[in-house]
Amino acid sequence: MSWKTLGMTFMAAVALLAPAGMQAQGRHPRYLRARTDLRTAQFLARVREEPNVTRHLEGAAGEIEAAIRELDRAAVLDAKDLEDHPRIDANLPRKDRFRKIVDLLRSARADIEHEEDNPRAREWRNAAFRHIDEALNNVRRAAMEARLDHELGF
Repeated sequence: MSWKTLGMTFMAAVALLAPAGMQAQGRHPRYLRARTDLRTAQFLARVREEPNVTRHLEGAAGEIEAAIRELDRAAVLDAKDLEDHPRIDANLPRKDRFRKIVDLLRSARADIEHEEDNPRAREWRNAAFRHIDEALNNVRRAAMEARLDHELGF
């Protein structure tokens, strides 16, 4: 097979497969955005802290992981692309890192709040709500231990 034939075959394959990938992502992009926000919040919650603060942040990270699993279940039913590896700034000042975690969790919750047309996905979405809310509670407890609760509005 010549390079020209191989190149043309590759371009034809890309042209055929691209619309299917775009359709899968276009249907519920909020799930993908929410998942990325959750994963970013989880990575930020895993930055080293004092032991009394870390205990609560580890609990938040566990709840965030559970919420991500629920969203993955809902998204798999809709054939979404679930791959994400967000970059984080591990050098954020402590208060800014806590605020970013809270903002990301609230943003993820808002993204998945919209009406879901798939009944099974709705169940998993509702479970994700519970995990996100519990993650926020854990972050609040960590902020109290770090004496940042008033600055963060808790």
